[in-house]
Formats: sequence, C-alpha cells, structure tokens
Amino acid sequence: MVQGSRSNGASSSREYGITFELAPPIAVRPGTRFTLPVIVAVRPVGNTTGAVQQLVMNASLRNEAGTAPAAGLTGTLTSSVRSRNGNTTSGYARFSPLSIAAPGRYRIRIMLGAASAGGVTTRAYVDSGVIHVHAGAAPGQRPTPAQVTKLQGLVAENIDITAADIAAWQRA
Repeated sequence: MVQGSRSNGASSSREYGITFELAPPIAVRPGTRFTLPVIVAVRPVGNTTGAVQQLVMNASLRNEAGTAPAAGLTGTLTSSVRSRNGNTTSGYARFSPLSIAAPGRYRIRIMLGAASAGGVTTRAYVDSGVIHVHAGAAPGQRPTPAQVTKLQGLVAENIDITAADIAAWQRA
C-alpha cells in the first residue's frame, strides 16, 4: 500500500517525492472553475525501481478527512509528468480547469502512476489541504505575489503556462 501525508503535502514514497507547487484554493463556489491551475511537482528520491517509461498523475476528490472518495470533481483530471525536456520522470503535472460541484469540505488527492513494460502501478500520492466549497466564497482567486513568481518560473517547464495566462489570472 502506498502511503501519503496530508500534514506537510509531501509523499512518503521512497521512489518519488510529490509536492503541490500551486495548491488548490482553500475556498471556492460550487460548480465554479478554479481560477488558477493546480500544479504538482514530482522528483525521484534515491533509486527508482524498474524501467519507468512515463509518469502520469491523476486527480480525484476525497472527503474532508481524506479517507473516502467523493463525487463532483470535474476538469482535466489526468496529466503526464512534463518538464522542459518533454515527458519525464521528474517535472510537473498541471490540472486545469477544475471545479467541485457540491457544497462541502473536501481534499484533492493526486496519485502518481508509473508506466513500464509490465503495466501501470501507483507509486505515491499527496492530498491537498481542505477546500471549503460554499456559495459565499469569492468568485475567483487572484494569485499572490509568491504564486506569480512561482508561475513565472514554470513558464519554461512545458506545462502550458504563458506570461499572458499569468497576467489574466492576476486580473481575475
């Protein structure tokens, strides 16, 4: 069984470390797209086992405790791990646009799968902080200065982020 850690946003996998580069917002309106993409970084830790051909990440919705699946997450829920060098075993996955249909308190779980000649196996996962979905949430999320800096650094990483995107998110 793969273990994950909700407290620090890092995976406990011995092969890969997973962290949120740009985490989901803490509050959103039901059915409203997140303004910013959710971006997850993956890095090998130590020696990876087997000949991994490609890494893929999948997003799913969990209850507030992270102990059970929940319905209602829509958008691009699967992403290959990419970097400026193409599809790689170290880089970033982008999930956008995402939205959560029903009011409540949830977490988003990102699972890392590794494709090899023997098939696809789950290698690690990470859970987001709690997302409060309610009608009183702001209609959009503007990036903080720290997020803008992080996004600007990700433009070169082949995950479909441009300077024009960042400017639009700042106007949201």
